[in-house]
Amino acid sequence: MYVTKPFDDVAIQLYRDDPALAADMLNACLKDGDTEGFLLALRNVSKAFGGMPEVARATGLHEKTLYKSLSSKGNPNLKTLMGVAGAMGMRIALVPAEKQHGHSV
Repeated sequence: MYVTKPFDDVAIQLYRDDPALAADMLNACLKDGDTEGFLLALRNVSKAFGGMPEVARATGLHEKTLYKSLSSKGNPNLKTLMGVAGAMGMRIALVPAEKQHGHSV
């Protein structure tokens, strides 16, 4: 008999074991321009790094504020995003946009 785990539990463990995988997934959301998806992914990835209570503590934000900021309708400021990234051992970086037909995307 096989024991199965919910996908979220498996993903959380993968992100905990390989933070670069978590960063790649978050960057893919950003690259696609999926703002809502990025915020929800950031919220889910936080579970691998102690969950929202731990991330809130590390950023100095109230947990309720962090939940609201990282909701699909959230609009976190750069300071919040940098704090969340830092709490997860990551940082935000800008890279040149890929070019399509001689134009930046």
